[in-house]
Amino acid sequence: MAQQILSVGRRGIWIGGAIGGVLLWRIAAYASPSSFIAIPEGLHLPHALLGILFLAAGAWAWWRRPNQWTQLFLITGIAFGIHWGGAVGITNPAIEMSVFWVYLALSALGDSALLHLALIYPHGRPLSRSWRNVLYLPALAAVMLAPVAIFVPQNALRVAIGTMLLIAPLLSLAAGVVFTVRLFIADAATRRAARLPLIVAGLWAGGITAHLGAANLLPGVPEAWNLALALLPITFAIALTHQSSAHPGDHEHAGR
Repeated sequence: MAQQILSVGRRGIWIGGAIGGVLLWRIAAYASPSSFIAIPEGLHLPHALLGILFLAAGAWAWWRRPNQWTQLFLITGIAFGIHWGGAVGITNPAIEMSVFWVYLALSALGDSALLHLALIYPHGRPLSRSWRNVLYLPALAAVMLAPVAIFVPQNALRVAIGTMLLIAPLLSLAAGVVFTVRLFIADAATRRAARLPLIVAGLWAGGITAHLGAANLLPGVPEAWNLALALLPITFAIALTHQSSAHPGDHEHAGR
């Protein structure tokens, strides 16, 4: 009983810290928007709610079923919670650029964690250290460039920024591809137990709608279609908290 109370207490501290950190970042981003990220007028609140939904879904899933899958989903929720809050603006351009790199690192962390989840779900076998290093290299590189950005002219980092903005979405796209492949190669029992159809439907429906909107292929304000991404945290939270083991060997690593 004491161990269970301690475990619940630890999860509560982690979740409380995550929510507090994201909310502080959001307040700072709202009070002083960065010149690098422009959020259209009227979409500050919807984007903020989208980020909070990612965070809440990740926290709820990890609270309900703490395992390596929901832990990665929580990391994704924290990172996307900050991503959709926007970058923080600072009067000093050099320091603002440095903080912007921290923002890029957190965004890349969310995409890497999502791909990590795709690569180990539903079998639960951990990735090797080498593969994990490669997977989280973009986020690590962005963190290392953050202090460098204070002393380097902005123009010198344009290519690096463009590369980061390209790599992060590709990681999420790769996650979608991996989950889709899993759906088609898994047997019927595993598909049902892991809720793979729900995950794949949420990923592609939300992602495709958001990208079609951003490309002006849908009516209305392009950025408003980003709200379709709300399907991702909702479907993932449901799937990860309701999945069950189809085969005893599938989830032997789930709690590690």
